[in-house]
Amino acid sequence: MSDLLTVCGICNGVCGMNISLDSGQVTGIKGQEGHPVSRGLICPKGFAVKEWSGASDWIHHPLKKTADGQWQEVSWDEALNTIAQKLGEIKGDFGPETVAIHVGQAGVRKEFTPYAERFARVFGTPNFSSAGSHCHRSKVMANTYTYGALPVPDFENSNCIVLWGSYPQKSLPPQMRFINEARQRGAKLIIIDPRVTYLGKKADLHLRLRPGTDGALALGMLNVIIKQQLYDREFVEKWTVGFDELIKHVAEFTPQKAEEITGLSAQKVVAAARLYAKSSPACISMGIALELQSNGFQNLRAISILQAFTGNLDITGGAMFVPPANLNSLAVDICSEDLEPAVGQDRFPLFIKSFGHAQANVYSDAILEGRPYFLKALIVSGSNPLLTWPNAGKLRKALEKLEFLVVMDHFMTETAKLADIVLPAATFLGRNELWDLAPNFGRQVIGLAPKVMDEQGRMSDWQFWTELAVRMGYRRFFPWKDEEEALDYRLQSIRLTVEELKNYPEGYSYGQLKQRKYETTGFKTASGKVEIYSAVLEQYGYDPLPVYREPAENPFCEKAGEYPLILTTGARTLGYTHSRFRSIPSLQKLQPEPLAEIHPETAAKFGIEDGHQVLVETPRGSIELKVRITDEVAPRVLYLSHGWPEANANLLTDNEYLDPVTGFPADRALMARVRRII
Repeated sequence: MSDLLTVCGICNGVCGMNISLDSGQVTGIKGQEGHPVSRGLICPKGFAVKEWSGASDWIHHPLKKTADGQWQEVSWDEALNTIAQKLGEIKGDFGPETVAIHVGQAGVRKEFTPYAERFARVFGTPNFSSAGSHCHRSKVMANTYTYGALPVPDFENSNCIVLWGSYPQKSLPPQMRFINEARQRGAKLIIIDPRVTYLGKKADLHLRLRPGTDGALALGMLNVIIKQQLYDREFVEKWTVGFDELIKHVAEFTPQKAEEITGLSAQKVVAAARLYAKSSPACISMGIALELQSNGFQNLRAISILQAFTGNLDITGGAMFVPPANLNSLAVDICSEDLEPAVGQDRFPLFIKSFGHAQANVYSDAILEGRPYFLKALIVSGSNPLLTWPNAGKLRKALEKLEFLVVMDHFMTETAKLADIVLPAATFLGRNELWDLAPNFGRQVIGLAPKVMDEQGRMSDWQFWTELAVRMGYRRFFPWKDEEEALDYRLQSIRLTVEELKNYPEGYSYGQLKQRKYETTGFKTASGKVEIYSAVLEQYGYDPLPVYREPAENPFCEKAGEYPLILTTGARTLGYTHSRFRSIPSLQKLQPEPLAEIHPETAAKFGIEDGHQVLVETPRGSIELKVRITDEVAPRVLYLSHGWPEANANLLTDNEYLDPVTGFPADRALMARVRRII
């Protein structure tokens, strides 16, 4: 029996974990008390590692679909050889660009993802995509095109914390420790969320706005702060471009106009603006709910400007610029001009330029309609698109049309059921992984989550991409003899090795934070300043100042009479990460079934009682599920969690009305209707 330290790899919380093993089986889980951010905390998913590591429905061998649709166990050699042969044939017949590779949330900030992208580039396809097609990267772009980078909120030292469409209690529990400690010493808390959450009830100010109207609120707050001269005049005069244009731009967005659009009272708009502006240092946590709107990018731009011109950039307690560890790049020296345009490049050129990735939300258009050409094959690693991408009905048709689909995962997901080959992936317990506290916690600390057990039959993603590359003749681009040597290459730039990192179970500090770095280096923008007015956005044909537009589906649109409710989908739950872990008994107890949550007034209007089975419909499709009646949601709002195969919320969402800059779907503000099933 042995006890080993590692870091949980389920989400981005990087919680320290002590794993007890006996005969290669997990027998116990405890939090690592000395871990710099989790400090012994483990969420229910972490405690459930003992359960899911021994679950009966794991995939233990590669599976190949036979001509009659049955699954046949095959060796890794046969699976890899089949994939290499099929990809080679498709590349020869149709071109390398007709193959796409996607890595999902399970690969976010994981070390194997850059190797998957490296393979894509060597193969010659521009169509590498990630969960960034619908998560995180919209706010990265909005902040980058305002002041050069996405900052990290310093909850620990803040006097006023704004959680805007963000609910870390469910999405990133370790952050709550710092928020709670700040609250105990007197920091104010503003919650901006259409739903009445636990934190909303405890907040100094809860702004319960109409879903999708965050940009109007941000512009209203900017109006108040400018008119009452609560901004940082010295910072604005010295470090911003376009402030005069902003003054004119927001003049019409009075608190009264914000009230008309958002449903908040003008008094609350003023109160929020004053509390935030007068509480420096203050910080804003921008949640994914802000991104999943048809005008999400511009809404986020308005909030980033709000954060900048109050002087809360790169100061302790504000929004800190914290660069992650500068690891050796895995980019290959292949001219992008030699590649075909990526899928989505015609519609979302700035998104493609910013990340060099395709926009996965329009893969179904490429597969079904040949825009800009037909995709013929797709490799999916650590993602379940049928439950997590928009417009699942259309997507299913697209995946069924593909000539070749490979899925690498732990379990037989809804997407894996459609695949030609399914590969069993190693978990974080069965591979070495790097972790970095900079992106979510603002600390320049890197560490190793070491492999703690052998997972028979499963292969790490890194090994898969390397083995496939070798079979396709790309050995020189993957020269490392094993995963540890590859990690050593990545760590060379900070003069570390895997063996040395093993001596730092609580992480190695690779840098010291400094405030106001822009005073010596400027901002990482074309002007070196905060670009309130963005010439880059103007050059690409986008609004150079943040413009509020109604959600593509709103109470005033043509079909609103047929679909009178506002549907919001996809908020996190503590027991599940997107579509994962629903077969784990201890997590099932937290939320055993999918629910549609509606307000008592709405329920009464449609003759619905608590526990009734209902049909929820949008112009895309419908699902059946049980109702929970609660005043936590606003009247006229219908709230659904996602990730349930028996009630797939993404049968209701859309991939047509995407954000025009980023291509993100509008999952948080859709029109819908509900009726009781008799």
